[in-house]
Parts: sequence; structure tokens; C-alpha cells
Amino acid sequence: MKLSKIFIISGPSGAGKTTLLKKLFLRKFIKNNFIRTVSFITRKKRRGEKEGSDYFFVSREKFLKLKEKKFFLEYQNILGDYYGTPKYFLTKAKKLGKNLILCIDVKGGMYLRKILKNNKLVNIFISVPYKNVLYERLKKRAENKEIIKKRINLAKKELQFIKKYDYLIINENLKDSLKFLEAILIAESIRRE
Repeated sequence: MKLSKIFIISGPSGAGKTTLLKKLFLRKFIKNNFIRTVSFITRKKRRGEKEGSDYFFVSREKFLKLKEKKFFLEYQNILGDYYGTPKYFLTKAKKLGKNLILCIDVKGGMYLRKILKNNKLVNIFISVPYKNVLYERLKKRAENKEIIKKRINLAKKELQFIKKYDYLIINENLKDSLKFLEAILIAESIRRE
């Protein structure tokens, strides 16, 4: 079976990408027609995060060994921690003939656009309406002020890539953002090229 489409979802830390995807995969059409990747990560688990559902938490050493074995479709170093998307999700999606959703940072998204250019890609950027909203969301994670400052500076850089994405969702209201994201996924997955 052939893979239908690959959806790359990016945006700054704290924009709500993970929350949106968790809620989205409770919906029957999405669950039946899409596969979501789960990244490997070297940072510590935050309160409420689940192993294998949110991320696969591994040591830096294990991550680097996997990288050497070409285990990852893409990987990035973000603020000192590695994040990587395993290749097997792409293989699984192709085998099952389902759409693939990758929730990755902007650099990873740009990289995949180059190497997967022969695939049908749809790029969606999730953002927040104001910088102070991002700051408040990051504060709730109990990260120290220095990390929050670094994440906000990184967000400023990431926002410069919005024009390279097909869609932009401003996640001000979770219910509305969920409707917009679901509508994009459904419309794009059934649209003929």
C-alpha cells in the first residue's frame, strides 16, 4: 500500500502541539487514518508526560548510539537536548497505507521537506497569539527562568519560518484550534492531487 500524506506539525515550545494531537487522536477518523510519530528525547520527563506516548526518554549516550545506527528519520539538538524521529513510523505508515503526522521542530521540518520532497507533504505551524501567552504556558511547566528565556528566544527564530508552512493555526482557544487542525487533516487527506 502507498502512504497517503505526511503532515509536519511545528511551532514553538508551549504552543500546544502535543495537547492538540492527544485530543485529536481520540477522534475516530483520525485514529483510523493517521499514525503519529513519538520522538526519542534526551531531556528529563516533565510532570504528566508518559513514556511511549509523549516521548521515548533515553540517555544522551543511547540517543547518540541510535543516531550512529541511522535509526532516526531526522534529529535535532534543541537547547542542549536531542530530539529524534524514528524511521519505523514512516515504514509502518507506508505498510498500513495511513497518513503520518510528525510533531517536530522547525529545523526538523525544514530538513524533512528536503529529503521527503517526493512525498505528499502538508506543513502546519501552530503558534500562540501573544508572547506573554507563551511565557505563561512555559512557566506552568516549572522550568527555570533561564530555560524559559531561551525557549522564547528560540520561538522568535522559529516564527520567521511561518511563511514556509502551508497552514497557520493560532492556538488561542483549544476547542477552535482542534477543529481547525482536524479540518485541515481531513481535507488534505481526502484531497486528490
